[in-house]
Amino acid sequence: MNAIENAPTQKAAIPATPRILIVDDEQPMQVLASSIVKKIGYEPQAVDSGEAAVEAVRSSKEKGSPYAVVVMDLALPGGMSGLEATIAIKQIDADAKVIVCSGYLEQNARSAALEHGFAGILPKPYTADRLTSELRHVLK
Repeated sequence: MNAIENAPTQKAAIPATPRILIVDDEQPMQVLASSIVKKIGYEPQAVDSGEAAVEAVRSSKEKGSPYAVVVMDLALPGGMSGLEATIAIKQIDADAKVIVCSGYLEQNARSAALEHGFAGILPKPYTADRLTSELRHVLK
């Protein structure tokens, strides 16, 4: 009976609108991705560094409303790389779904990305349809 009583409480912690964290050091990419995410009915938040991404994930997890997906640029200059940030995020939330995003991904990089703990892959430059497709695939 305890499990049944607790089930609604657990479901209530999941936001009705999936929250997507976009991590990119380029403001135009943040704006583009955020507008696409918003247009398809999700709630975007954008940050420009790996450190900010880790803090955003930590804060949202502590508040009980974790991000549904993190779209992580691998090339984040001057600080924590996208890979380092993803490792830190996975330490905070082992179930975090992170889509790797980079202009340096090869066509056949999906299996390597999955082996490194990424939930999906998004080569740059990407289209609205490609981002939408990858988000929906990861959220299934």
